[in-house]
Amino acid sequence: MFVFSTPQFGRLLGGHAHGRLLDIGAGDGAVTAAMQPFFDNVSVTEVSQPMRRTLARRHYTVLEIEDWTDHGPWDVIACLNVLDRCARPGDLLGQIHGSLAEGGRAVIALVLPYQPYVEVGGKDNHQPEERMPIEGRTFAEQAASFVTHVLAPAGFSVERWTRLPYLCEGDLQQAYYWLPDALFVVRRTQDLTDSSQCPASSTECATVE
Repeated sequence: MFVFSTPQFGRLLGGHAHGRLLDIGAGDGAVTAAMQPFFDNVSVTEVSQPMRRTLARRHYTVLEIEDWTDHGPWDVIACLNVLDRCARPGDLLGQIHGSLAEGGRAVIALVLPYQPYVEVGGKDNHQPEERMPIEGRTFAEQAASFVTHVLAPAGFSVERWTRLPYLCEGDLQQAYYWLPDALFVVRRTQDLTDSSQCPASSTECATVE
């Protein structure tokens, strides 16, 4: 799984150390490792037991998915390609909002077009209990809808965003798949003392090469 390199992530966050990082749904920790150089402390969550053991061997603090909120606040919370794989994405966004330190940021990635598939929890047909109200047919339309109908109501303002190629695990037919990923760096709206910093109508688009 590949989302971004360490230099790309540094450009997204401005290249400075940011204290404590939580990576939600960290998998085997490969993407966590790309973010690690910018933080003094890194914790992770993961449902898969084999992946949890791998993360522990990488010396990350592995937290339980039921109580990670008790270990905050966090300077940065990464939620990369998780919202379309969890049963109640709205609840998760609420937990992220409540667990950020003052002035903290969340880094949220979502494959578009939105096609949720829940392996653990959710309905019998692998659909989420709560579907995000994302509208539109094109990548741009769905990205804009995600900001307007999901992030803004959850109390987040977009600081910058970009489109990335998400390389994910393949199957017997193909070694890996390339998926279009929308990545957003967001702050809690209440933390923005000057609304002109991040006007919703003119968020910055960062090109990460």
